[in-house]
Amino acid sequence: MPRTAPILCPPPPRGAFSEVVLAEERTTRKLVAIKCITKKALEGKETSIENEIDVLHKIQHPNIVALDDIYESGSHLYLIMQL
Repeated sequence: MPRTAPILCPPPPRGAFSEVVLAEERTTRKLVAIKCITKKALEGKETSIENEIDVLHKIQHPNIVALDDIYESGSHLYLIMQL
């Protein structure tokens, strides 16, 4: 059986106040992207993330990731997005 080369993945994108990680949903084993946003970095920029969430809720397009869910911890906001 021939061996196949491993798939190399680039490091996850990192923005001004967030980081995106790849995750697997436990029940469906579906891959999702999780945008992890530190609340500390959001201070004074709350409207920008609110606008992003509003836009992602409204837009449905095959070339734009869809927002599935939002979770919040004491220090982070997590946007769960379809791939």
